Amino acid sequence: MPTASSTPPAGLVRLGGTPSVPDYLRQLWARRQFARENAVSELRAQHMDTALGHAWHLLNPILLTAIYYLVFDVILDATRGLENFIAFLAIGVLTYHWMQKAVTGGANTIVGNEGLIRSLQFPRALLPISTVLQQTLAFLPGVVVMAIIALSTGEGIRPDWVLIVPAFVLQLLFVLGVSFMAARAADAFRDTLNLLPFLFRLVFYGSGVLYAVDDRFPIFEIWWVELIFILNPFYCLISLWRHALMTSYQVPHIEWLWLSAAVWTVIALVVGFLVFRAGEKGYGRG
Repeated sequence: MPTASSTPPAGLVRLGGTPSVPDYLRQLWARRQFARENAVSELRAQHMDTALGHAWHLLNPILLTAIYYLVFDVILDATRGLENFIAFLAIGVLTYHWMQKAVTGGANTIVGNEGLIRSLQFPRALLPISTVLQQTLAFLPGVVVMAIIALSTGEGIRPDWVLIVPAFVLQLLFVLGVSFMAARAADAFRDTLNLLPFLFRLVFYGSGVLYAVDDRFPIFEIWWVELIFILNPFYCLISLWRHALMTSYQVPHIEWLWLSAAVWTVIALVVGFLVFRAGEKGYGRG
């Protein structure tokens, strides 16, 4: 007579159990179309009730860059001698904006879909994956904006532009891993959704989005100050885009930033996935 803790006979799966990591990944892959279609449909639904419609996906990054440029360059003159501040600013603001929206959106995927979770059986990781994919698609017009701004301000096309591909992949996987962790945290502690905007605002000002770190901090040559920024994944990822698209601004120690970004991406993705999966059985139970 099998006990409650015994292994189920071959071909049977214990109800309510969490599948192994390989089985879970296979389930995700088998249902990948759900994540893709959900992301596309949610993206299409945005701005449907506005006069400009989907043009806002392109207008948003343009207006966001213009506002920061007006405030920090025209009004405050806070560029500190950067040769091409508008390209520097556009790359920093748009790439950070993608990370912020993907993670904050991912944090709400379990809390905001409890009805769906209670009604259907599917790998819950599809929800943050779908949200990150949606925000990534919304970010693609921003890539066009960054390239146009870089070209129109004299940066020119060069071989290093191909580096935006690995930078894009690293950033996508990093925000996916962080979104997994944020979704699990928000499910366990609902105040996470209220705390995230303040946390992202703090990281925004501490990641060199609006200023060149090496110009702003003369003490950047001190090893521990330099280490703080190298260990900041947001600063690293933003810097990789700037290094790829700009010649007028040379990012210091770019090889260490690539290494740091890669390590942080692996850590965030693996830890985030495992942390999220560990809470699979409890999602949607309130």
